[in-house]
Amino acid sequence: YEKRKHFVHASHIMIVLPQGASPVDTLRAWDKIMALRDSLAQGVPFGDLAFRQSEDRTASSENSVRGFRGDLGPFSAGEMIKPFEDAAYGTPAGEISDVVRSAYGYHLIKVHGREDARPDYHVSHIMIRFIEETSSDSAKVYAKMDSLKALLDEGASFDDLARAHSEDRGSAPHGGSLRGAIQYHTPNIDKNFHDAAFALEEIGQISDVIESQYGLHIIRLDQVDSLGTLDEMYDELANMARALPRMREAETALARSSRELYTISVDTLLLSRLLRGIQRDSVQQYLGELAAIDSVGAMLLVTLADSSYALKQFANFAAQQTNTVGYGPTAFTQSLIYVDAFLNDNALAYRAFELEKSDQGFREIMQNFEEGLTIFKIMEDSVWNASSADTLRLMNHYSANIERYQWTERYRLLEISGVVDSVLIEAVDWLDEGRTWADLVEKIAADSTWNIQLDTVLVPGFTNSVYDRALNLSTGEHTSILSAHNRRLVLYMDGSEPPRPKTFEEALTEVMADIQIELEHNLHMRLRSKYRVKTFPDRLATAYKR
Repeated sequence: YEKRKHFVHASHIMIVLPQGASPVDTLRAWDKIMALRDSLAQGVPFGDLAFRQSEDRTASSENSVRGFRGDLGPFSAGEMIKPFEDAAYGTPAGEISDVVRSAYGYHLIKVHGREDARPDYHVSHIMIRFIEETSSDSAKVYAKMDSLKALLDEGASFDDLARAHSEDRGSAPHGGSLRGAIQYHTPNIDKNFHDAAFALEEIGQISDVIESQYGLHIIRLDQVDSLGTLDEMYDELANMARALPRMREAETALARSSRELYTISVDTLLLSRLLRGIQRDSVQQYLGELAAIDSVGAMLLVTLADSSYALKQFANFAAQQTNTVGYGPTAFTQSLIYVDAFLNDNALAYRAFELEKSDQGFREIMQNFEEGLTIFKIMEDSVWNASSADTLRLMNHYSANIERYQWTERYRLLEISGVVDSVLIEAVDWLDEGRTWADLVEKIAADSTWNIQLDTVLVPGFTNSVYDRALNLSTGEHTSILSAHNRRLVLYMDGSEPPRPKTFEEALTEVMADIQIELEHNLHMRLRSKYRVKTFPDRLATAYKR
């Protein structure tokens, strides 16, 4: 929480060194990072050295949204791996850190500065696009925007003008509202739009006409979110922490330390005998088939303290595992990876069981957890499952309220994505030479070195995402290489989809949500009636008079 009150602006140089590297490779990487540190000490500019020597591929890519010449831009707690984050927050502004070891390799970090966190803004805008890149067209667009600004200065409704004149088809029907917060530190928003929006200070304040890569805008500030106290942000921070790799590492460490407290035995001979002749990628399926045989599934496989676990329990656990647990070269070693995860899971459960018996505070936590599960089960049976099971009710509700389930006009974008820039460049060149998308599909299928994906994305308008970068393009034009969620991608403008009603299948999630609201209300009314709930609002009113 304290870290998230501030942003650190830093650059880095990285020498890749995987975990578990050999001593020879480790020494070679260490010598290289130390030589780079000496070069910095002799005055070589950090950005120049990062561009030439850093093994973070974004450092030498001008198309990188974050990372070019080593510059990572501002970041806050939870965005970087823990050793890197700790070093960045612990290094004074203007200085270079000691060598930092992370799961990716060795780093040198230069901290450019720090700044306080800024709250998120909610804004609306009116946008007019440039049609042609000519001075006469620009003059017409500026004249129209100046006339709209004059109307606003005279007291005209911003929402009405946005609906009537804005050319952002996603926000115009909503009075120009972007319908989502924009963050001060975000790599995908146009800089001019960003700076103009965050220069606004008062709710309702309207900017001058500003120019972005998409056209001309007038921006209104609608809402400023609070940064939040620790209590207010606790759930958000807890959810973020649970998703961090460091939390999974801590859970694994706790599980392993818990295993050391108990006597554990595993019948590896049984596993070896059962899996003889089985292919590694068939282990999960085969274990499941074995577990279904009563005489085999009942065989004892694991003991942990005074608890015993049969083959069937282990097989059911293994069947739910994903490739995140890792791969082994043989069926037997693959099964041992599942055994390791199975032991971690049950060691934690056993330790929790012991704590519940001996620790009053932990017992209360578990009681609250179990009560929460009971409420969850009631809601699941009476509301969530009920809403999805009654297909006829869903279809009738959809038919009676079809006007609520509409697609607005959407931009149709074609996306080429991958992890290697060179292949994306080849794909773009392939299309620029006059080949079709069908040709590209055949090329990808025939050439295994072209490890890229093709997708069609429908976007309603500006969404404060990477797709905003393509919305000002003409049909057939494409962006440069962009970064988003650890992917590299190129976006092509492919026209637009006209407004239309959603099909029942497309609207099903929204229809189910509406039915769930009705069912939840009915459940509340039944419970209030059954338990004779009475409220006394007049007494509540007197409380506020004191």
